[in-house]
Amino acid sequence: MDLRTKGFTLVELLVAIAVFLVLITLAVPAFTRTIQSSKADTEMGDLQRAINFARLEAINRGVTTRLRPTAGGNGWTGELAVYDSTGNPANVLRVVPAMSSGATLTLPSGVTALDFNNLGGLAAPSTAVAIGYTLGTQSRTLNVCLNGRIQLGGNCG
Repeated sequence: MDLRTKGFTLVELLVAIAVFLVLITLAVPAFTRTIQSSKADTEMGDLQRAINFARLEAINRGVTTRLRPTAGGNGWTGELAVYDSTGNPANVLRVVPAMSSGATLTLPSGVTALDFNNLGGLAAPSTAVAIGYTLGTQSRTLNVCLNGRIQLGGNCG
């Protein structure tokens, strides 16, 4: 009669755990980068849609529309609002949710709002605007040209 028990030895179990830990160590950074990349693409898409909405509303309504932080000033990572200039107080057309925690938007110095004229062009500021986005290791650039064209990456040249 054979009295040996069936199962894994301690050495086999430790080797299996070591292989598992090595695989996890390799997979986690790639997964984190994928999540950050997806979040960056989503947030830049949301910002691009908000800018495009402001531009199209300026054309449709025939008035200047503005995109700016709801808190005013340079808090571009917070909630943004699109409004037209016809009401008193201003008529809010859309509110864009704040960026995710850890994300930063950088705009040229002195840019507190983006104004679009009734032709869809950038009324203020008087130069093209490059908006930089950073989340962890991910970075994106969104350009708003004087003619109102919105480009992800590239430049207005």
